Amino acid sequence: MSESLETANPLLSIDTGFRSYLDAYTRSYEKHLSGGQLDYAFESDYAVRQKISGLGGWGRLSRAISSGDISAEAKHLFMKCDQAGALKYPAIYNIAKKCAERLELNLPIVFIRTDIDKPLVYSFDSELIDPCIVLSDWVVKVLSEDELNMLIGAECGRLQNGHSVYNWAFTYLNYNKNVYVPAERTFKPAVNSQLVRSLIEWIKYADITADRAAMICLDEPGRFCEIVCSMYNKGFVDFYGRTAESMKASALLDLSEAYSSQNARALKPDSSLTDLERRVLASNEFLKCDLLCDWRSDLERKPQGQRINSQTCDVRSSMLLGTGGQ
Repeated sequence: MSESLETANPLLSIDTGFRSYLDAYTRSYEKHLSGGQLDYAFESDYAVRQKISGLGGWGRLSRAISSGDISAEAKHLFMKCDQAGALKYPAIYNIAKKCAERLELNLPIVFIRTDIDKPLVYSFDSELIDPCIVLSDWVVKVLSEDELNMLIGAECGRLQNGHSVYNWAFTYLNYNKNVYVPAERTFKPAVNSQLVRSLIEWIKYADITADRAAMICLDEPGRFCEIVCSMYNKGFVDFYGRTAESMKASALLDLSEAYSSQNARALKPDSSLTDLERRVLASNEFLKCDLLCDWRSDLERKPQGQRINSQTCDVRSSMLLGTGGQ
């Protein structure tokens, strides 16, 4: 090739080496890490997971889940279920691609389960299993595109923040009759009471992290409350067996607006609110956080007086959850 042609071809200046690819892939992701954790994650989520990791019995339970339960689940899915792709379930595949791009992570495998005729969404990964998101056929057929976007975004957030083994541990608890029952449970001893209490506590905080990830993924994050209420109103049952068919977006938005003018430490949510309603109110605080626009540069930032930083957002969310800023 002549020197003039080499100079004119801009593609020749691109470094296609693996190191350059890796640097480009992780550059923007790294700017969102703080103390080894993603900046949007709810602080209490990580703190309680650290506490759980130090409790007696956790080591054996987590090893059984990682090496046995999750492997059995993955085997069942790869053998029995369809994968979303460009040709099959393209709409689901495109939503997953969008969520992965907005959260700056590798595209997870998305399975559609036609062997289950009820609402179900969950995710998992391990050292041996690539990140997977699972949707039941009910979810694909009944929920809107925005609702699917929210759910897939939330599961991407759970994967990104290392929730898998803790979520799977929750299936060993006698929490309620609708909690997901996996393909296999390899841990036979009873889960000790301290682990049970801590896992139930952790779910409240994990939800906030996942909801924040969902907002980053939504085309219109400001509609989060409307979308999550609409989903539950249709009869959605989440991985933890919770339902909320009577949850009203208008009432929660009115409360959120009323709370917005109150000082963080003065927040005291109405005692009549359910746990899921408190969660929606707590998650909705992220709409005012600077971090949302740091992740989504296409969104318009709120005026200075209406914005809050991540620490204030965490405190306000904790108060609305009723955990006193833990």
